[in-house]
Formats: sequence, C-alpha cells, structure tokens
Amino acid sequence: MIDHVCTRSLSGQRAGEDLPRPAGGGVDENLPPETEAAQRSVELALIPAAGRRAVAVFLGRDDYEKQETVATPVMANLLMECLPAFVHDLAGHVVLITQFQEDVMLNATQMIVTTGGIARSIVVQGYVFMDLRGERVVVSVRREEEGPDVVSRLVVRSNRDAARFSRQWTVFAREHNYLRGQAFFADGKIIERNQAYSWDDIVLPEETRQAVRLHVEGFLRNVTQLRALGVKARRGLILAGPPGTGKTLLGKVLADTLRCSFMWVTPRHIRPWRPTDFAHVLDVARFIAPSVLFLEDVDVFAEQRDMRGDICLGELMNQLDGAVNNEEILTIATTNRLEVIEKAIRNRPGRFDRVLHIGDMDDDCRRRLLERILAKAEVSPEDMAHLVSVTKGYTGAQLEELANTLYMFCLDKCAVASDDEDASPPAILISRPVITAALEEFRVERKTGLGFTTTR
Repeated sequence: MIDHVCTRSLSGQRAGEDLPRPAGGGVDENLPPETEAAQRSVELALIPAAGRRAVAVFLGRDDYEKQETVATPVMANLLMECLPAFVHDLAGHVVLITQFQEDVMLNATQMIVTTGGIARSIVVQGYVFMDLRGERVVVSVRREEEGPDVVSRLVVRSNRDAARFSRQWTVFAREHNYLRGQAFFADGKIIERNQAYSWDDIVLPEETRQAVRLHVEGFLRNVTQLRALGVKARRGLILAGPPGTGKTLLGKVLADTLRCSFMWVTPRHIRPWRPTDFAHVLDVARFIAPSVLFLEDVDVFAEQRDMRGDICLGELMNQLDGAVNNEEILTIATTNRLEVIEKAIRNRPGRFDRVLHIGDMDDDCRRRLLERILAKAEVSPEDMAHLVSVTKGYTGAQLEELANTLYMFCLDKCAVASDDEDASPPAILISRPVITAALEEFRVERKTGLGFTTTR
C-alpha cells in the first residue's frame, strides 16, 4: 500500500534565527560528535537560493562535484527509499533531511510506503545530508509536475566523488529496493488483495497447466542454466482466449506463487500519445529482474500497423527486442483478439516466443469447477452429471454465474428471510427442476474457454 503524506511544517524559521532540526524521518539519532558538528554547520548556513549555500558549507567547498539524473517517479522512489540503508551500509550517518523554500527551512515532503507491514519513508521533495566517514554527500530530489510527464530530478553532490557515490547507490538499490520480490502495478503501487491465489484456485486442462509451468516456472527456475547452454535469458508468452476464460485469474495465481518481482501493466498505465511509457515500464522491470512483466489486454496497444498504426507499437517492439538487454525478464501478455495483434509481435520469437491458446474445458474440468463452486449445496451425482453435460462450451465466468443463479433460485424457492446476520443459511438442494429453470433464465451465450473460480 502506498500513501502520499505531505509532511511540510506549517511554519518555518528565517535565516539567522535559531533553527530547530526538522523532523525528517530517517535522520540518525545519537550522532557522533563530528557528525553533530556537521549538522550544526548545515543549520547555521541556511540562507536563500534553495539552500545552495548550506550545501556548500556542509561539503566544505563551493565547486563540489555534481551528478544529476532525471528519473520517473517509480525509479526515483526505488532509489530514495533505500538511501538511508545504503548510507548505513557505508557506516555513515544521515545528518539532516529538510527542504528549503526561499529563506525558510521546512520538513521534506515524503511518501509513506507500507510493504510487509513495515512503513517506509521516501523523500520525494527535499535534501538529504549525509556524513560518510570523511566524505560529505548531499542528495536532493525535486518532482517536476509541469508538462505531460511527471519526472524526478535527483542530484548528488559530494566533496569527493559524486559519480562514484551514484554508481554504488544504484548497485545497492537494485538488490535492496522495496519492490524487489513484490507484485505491483506499473505505477509502483503494491498489489493488495483479500486473498492469496494458488494453483488450487484455477481449473485448467492438464496440458495447459503443464505448458504454463514449463514456460513460466521452469524458465525462471532454470534461467542460469539455460543461459549457460546458450538459450536467451528472456522469454515471452501470449495467453490468447475469449473473455471470461481465466487469463486474468492465471495472472493472479502467477503473481502470488512466483518467487520473483511481478509487474502488472494495464492499458491505463500506457498512454497512447506517450510511447516512452513502455521504456519506463521496461526500465523498472530490468532494475528488479528477475521479473515477470504482465501486459493485460496487449491488443489495445499492439494492433496491426495497417489497422491503426499506433505510435506505441514501435516502441513496444523495440523495448521487447531492441538494443537494451532484457535478461531475466519474462513477458506475459493476454488478449481476447489475437487476430488483430501485429504479426511482428505475435509471430516473432524473441518478443513473444509462444502463443498459448486457451481452449475448451473438457468434461473433467467442468465437473471439478462445478463441484467447487457448488460445494455449499447438495447436488445428486445424476444432477451433477447433467450439469456437466449441458454446460459444454461454457467459460469459467459463465459457469460461476450459472452457479450464482442456481443459489438464488434455491433461496427464492425457500422463501426464508432473516435479519440475523449470524444466522446459518438454509440447506441448499439443487434439484433437476431448479437446474432447468436456472438454465432457461440464464440463457448463456456459448463460448469456449478455460474455467476459473473464486473462493467461496
């Protein structure tokens, strides 16, 4: 869960006055004497011009080295969240976290990220002053909110070697950022659900299940050995099938069971007039690899060039198989309309190596699914066999809706009403007349597909 929390103080202090230390979240306590002296030098040097003089006094020079980076908010958050841990790893101390507004010192603007029950503070606007046992470093971050793209400007200033600090910080952040090993959306928000999904929650033909496990779990598990054998350490898979066949549920199962980072990308994360969105998404996927990139409804932005010619299409193809290395990235795309996807994507190993067609559920799959979603009802073996027979060609979503209809018909027939929320539901008996009535009322459109269910 990510909460945006503005922690600016309501009032500041003028330069030259006794300045309190702003609460910064992450400022070290019990600082060594030399670090406390460094902290006081920052406060006493507070003057206008966005704290430039304070930085110069803290670093002990005006001509300090500077390393500037422009990053998307997600990448900036990954770096800034682990900055205090990186400083501690270098046996250093965070002296002060603040921001300057003309001649006023205020609390830095921060964002709180909660992962695994732990609240983490990320500075999104302000300065972080650090003492690294002889090296003084200041990192500033400013979020640009003008123009079509929102980006963050990260500036590292050092009295020794800003470029070296930036390189080491980036290497540390690759392994210790808060999104590594998490399932999250492309905007950086952690995916939170009321239940965790497993392979027991999805009904698949055995050959389909084995194919998914080979090309997904097997690839991720054996990627090092595959690379040693000369196999490319990246892979792409398209899940194709009509609506309601369980493609999204399969994504949830993989997100909750795979032991790697999992980024979920929906059409809302890709703006059709900003093809660079794909570059930003792949940048994050590479940063947290090994990772799974789950592109939902890829046909929305990958239609054939002679049909729409979306400018995003070229950037998508380039990012999937271009000059940049995508090692240890598994891309999974879903589509309801495989026929409209650009051939250079769907028929191009290296971008998407396989298309997995989600076909009909056989009798065994439908029986297992119906038994699961009707587990709280009493259904005779003969009536269950009848249900399996008459639902040939139903998708999982349609089977679930049929079960909902059966439950409602039974309760309506019982005509039992109660205001007691703790009262046990009446016994549900699904008989042949109820099945016939529900099927007549439901009038489901027949579609082929793979079945899925939700926990009841």
